[in-house]
Amino acid sequence: MEKKEFIVADLIRKELLIGKLSAEENVFLQEWFSIPGNQEYYQKLIDFETLKSKEKFYSGINTDIAFERIKEKINKTNTPVVPLFRYREYLKYAAVFLVLLGITATLIYNNTTENKKEGMVVTTIQPKYNNPTLVLADGTVVSLETKKEKIVSKNGVISNLNKVLVYDAKDLNGITSTGDNTLIVPIGGIYAVNLSDGTKVWLNSESSLRYPVEFSGDTRTVTLEGEAYFEVAKNPQSPFTVKTKSGDVTVLGTHFNVSSYIEDQVFATTLVEGKVKVSDITDASNKTVAILTPGQQAIINHKKEGIAVAEVDASVYTAWKEGKFYFENENLKNILTKMARWYNFTVKFEQKALEQIKFTGIVLKDEPVDRFLDIISKSSNVKYKITKVKQAYEITLSK
Repeated sequence: MEKKEFIVADLIRKELLIGKLSAEENVFLQEWFSIPGNQEYYQKLIDFETLKSKEKFYSGINTDIAFERIKEKINKTNTPVVPLFRYREYLKYAAVFLVLLGITATLIYNNTTENKKEGMVVTTIQPKYNNPTLVLADGTVVSLETKKEKIVSKNGVISNLNKVLVYDAKDLNGITSTGDNTLIVPIGGIYAVNLSDGTKVWLNSESSLRYPVEFSGDTRTVTLEGEAYFEVAKNPQSPFTVKTKSGDVTVLGTHFNVSSYIEDQVFATTLVEGKVKVSDITDASNKTVAILTPGQQAIINHKKEGIAVAEVDASVYTAWKEGKFYFENENLKNILTKMARWYNFTVKFEQKALEQIKFTGIVLKDEPVDRFLDIISKSSNVKYKITKVKQAYEITLSK
């Protein structure tokens, strides 16, 4: 009995600290659990809040000495006689309890260590690439891993090479699809898709595009959330429309950028080549329309009515497609909001005035974020701190 109960105690320790038992060990422990009361007692012992509440008591015990004392008392010839059932209960719980003291110390140490890790200051945040996701019309979800060069769907084969999806009309098996596919690009990624009509679309980080596998009829319509750059294949008989939650862009054939992140409170279309029509999403009777020429940008502010049009340097708003952040006289709040979509961090300004400091410059997206923060710090006397809380990062700026 003495041997068995100490074996059980050791198996519980191993299960909790290592998390894996052999088949034989697992059978042995399950037999112990099958005895009435053991399962309930086990759950009570391993309850972390209970262990944590007794931390002070446990930390004052030398478990090795205590363990030896119990064994010594058990082996003494003059040990008072204990009825068998009480002896077994005493030994069983004493053995398990004493071994769990060591577990408790480990759990408390690990928990304390984790708490120390929370909020620890780190030196940088590296850009992290996450695989985009393609949701097929039938609901199938495909992770766009590099090794997955061909995606076979009910509507044909989709090529997936060099971070570009390609829909080839000849691979559609002659079947007209009425369903839409959705390309979802997570934080830290850029992905492109060549649609079946020849239109090329680049999706920025934290964006999604819903589009038909094959366009039909006299219109071509896609739905965007986030930011994308479009090179639309010309087709005068079939206008191309990009729908967003803030406004729509309609073209016949042209190159333009659309940014429609909800958290920005601003919808912006920047025209590079050709001509586009931008319209808001108000009722038809009050709908506002703007026609853009190259080098113009249309903005719909969620807090204001109408569409504002301005002359801009289009390359500033399309640099992300080439793996760059390009800022021109832009305030620090907007800059870090855009960078957060790539590096995955939150921003905290200790003084609100820091949000409006303006910068102009180019930053490569494959560089760690501290390269940019160092430039800010040296040029404007702004201090920064990068904090890692569990798996999340926070950048704090102060004077």
